[in-house]
Amino acid sequence: MIEKTLELLSLVSVINLDDKIAFRGGEIYSELVRRGLEIELNDCLIAATCLSAGIAEIVTRNVNHFDRIGGVDAIIPENLGF
Repeated sequence: MIEKTLELLSLVSVINLDDKIAFRGGEIYSELVRRGLEIELNDCLIAATCLSAGIAEIVTRNVNHFDRIGGVDAIIPENLGF
């Protein structure tokens, strides 16, 4: 399992959460709550991070959460060979 984790880490970049991203995550969360489509705040922060960094795709098993957020396409890991 450690080998798979190291392999994955070699493919990704770490992006620090800053005030701008946190604020955007809160906006996404508020909009989803208003529309009755609430998801966990952490997923909203992940989406905000992607949007601020110009990342259009995310690898996750919570595809249905990210389908609620425009500008971020979700892909399950199995579709990438992980």
